[in-house]
Amino acid sequence: MRCLIIGADGTFGAALADSLRQGGHEVIATTRRRHLAIAGGSFYLDLAEELPSMPEADVAVICAAMARFEDCRRYPERAHRVNVAAPLALARSLTEAGARVILLSTGVVFDCKTPHVSESAEPAPRSVYGRLKAEAEACLLDLGSLVSVLRLTKVVRPNAGVLSEWIRHLGEGKIVRAFDDHRFSPLTVAHVVDALVALVERGEGGIYHASGAADVSYAEAARFLARQIGVPSQLVEGVRGVDNGLADGDLTPFTSLATTRLSDLTGFIPPQPLEVLQTVFGREISQAKDVLAALAR
Repeated sequence: MRCLIIGADGTFGAALADSLRQGGHEVIATTRRRHLAIAGGSFYLDLAEELPSMPEADVAVICAAMARFEDCRRYPERAHRVNVAAPLALARSLTEAGARVILLSTGVVFDCKTPHVSESAEPAPRSVYGRLKAEAEACLLDLGSLVSVLRLTKVVRPNAGVLSEWIRHLGEGKIVRAFDDHRFSPLTVAHVVDALVALVERGEGGIYHASGAADVSYAEAARFLARQIGVPSQLVEGVRGVDNGLADGDLTPFTSLATTRLSDLTGFIPPQPLEVLQTVFGREISQAKDVLAALAR
């Protein structure tokens, strides 16, 4: 198939493009980095700017988004443009030309107060980002059966984010502070790409969920990493997010989602959270052990 990937220079878009090409599909990639577009292999598209005409495609995957919670609060007009108005304009143009459209979305379209939320549950977002994605979902799904939405829980990747930072600090014997009232249900990039490839090749319209099997607090995750490194779990100081600058709307007591439709389509089995952390951060844990051993000598 001819596959258009909006945001192919991001984490998901780049991995998806590689996987689709390996599967024999033609990939048309967009980037908002002008130097990459000039170098060839992709064309320039920034959802915050005027949109160009879209090339013909059998299916388009909208990976690009303005996803940082704080940025969505600080720049509401830009966030609405990038997360709602532009995806809707693109999807309308593409579906009118007969293309299927897949929108990447998020589990924070729900209130995150109960685990394993079903695909049919009504959105009830508490964060600005969640409200924007819920609006985008509703608008795109109104375009008809050519539109699919894939909601994700948190995706972790190596050498990125606060978990990688904690591994380094724990390996140096430093104390880390982690929220014990803020939870996540981790996935790997490979889980997301596998789900997207399945939706591209044989998915139908409507909503799908990809999620870990359960929720784990950031403090629990940090203590697990400490144990793997071989340092005392007392190096992890559990604190309450609501008392340490985390906006109430950004707090997620639960994030896990039911994955019925995706599991029926692909046989997807939600991964256990600590197993995901071991898989993703295994090399960094080993490096932290080496640092710890060197400090002990």
